Amino acid sequence: MNDDKSNDNPDDNSNDTQSIIAGRRPSKKNDISEEINIDENVLTESNNIETNDPSKNDIENSEDLTILPSAESSDDVSQGDESSLVAEILDSTSSSEALVNNSEFLELKDIVLQQGRILEELRAGLLSLGGQLDRSTQLPRLGMFVDVPNLIYGQDSDSKPLHMGKLLQFIGEGRDVVRATAYSPVSDDPMEALEQQKFVAPFVPYEYRIVTKALKRFADGSIKGNFDVEMAIDMLTMADGLDVIAVVSGDADFARAVEVVQTRGVRVEVFAFAQSSSLEMRSLADRYVELGSVLNQIV
Repeated sequence: MNDDKSNDNPDDNSNDTQSIIAGRRPSKKNDISEEINIDENVLTESNNIETNDPSKNDIENSEDLTILPSAESSDDVSQGDESSLVAEILDSTSSSEALVNNSEFLELKDIVLQQGRILEELRAGLLSLGGQLDRSTQLPRLGMFVDVPNLIYGQDSDSKPLHMGKLLQFIGEGRDVVRATAYSPVSDDPMEALEQQKFVAPFVPYEYRIVTKALKRFADGSIKGNFDVEMAIDMLTMADGLDVIAVVSGDADFARAVEVVQTRGVRVEVFAFAQSSSLEMRSLADRYVELGSVLNQIV
């Protein structure tokens, strides 16, 4: 017991030191204290090394760098999702707007087409009305066809000669005279001047188209100048461009031509002396004028 208490004496350290110098083994307690001190020093130095170790700092920095990109990538992913969502919303909005615009376009197109049809109908109506107004304000177009032998031989021999200019004025009054044609037979004598012949001379000073044809002499000595065919063809040919046809002849040979012209909507008026007027021509005419009753206006 006294020995253990003596080991706790502070002087033991000096004894131990002296023992080491003397080559003796130190006490056990001193060994443990030294080991503890050594371990503390080693630990302190280790901490200092770790604190100043650049490789460890680099590793830690590299870990931080590794973490940062992962955070940024997550942000990129979230931003990408948001962009995709915005794009989808814009696409759907654009599609909706496109549908609305297309619907509006179709409605406008239908309205334009309807207005176009209405305008076409109005245009057609205006053209029709304009045509009616033109016809109402324009003078009727007149074609005058004179069978000269029938006219001259129908007049009394003691009467004054007919004035062909006055006849044209009388028949053409209030009309637009497109053409007045006189069908005149002429002598087959080449020595006789054409403009001085009996059936030609009365028409030369006035606005007549004179159609001539040589007289035919028959075995019995009779002479005849027949223009039935030529005159009928001219009437039928000009009918489509005329409103009124004036036939200055009472010859029944023109009855059929008169009927055909009337079927085309052309008005036919017959002017002739009573003694040279056939019943057929009188009955067919839309207007019949007996020239003897107006003789004072045409001589």
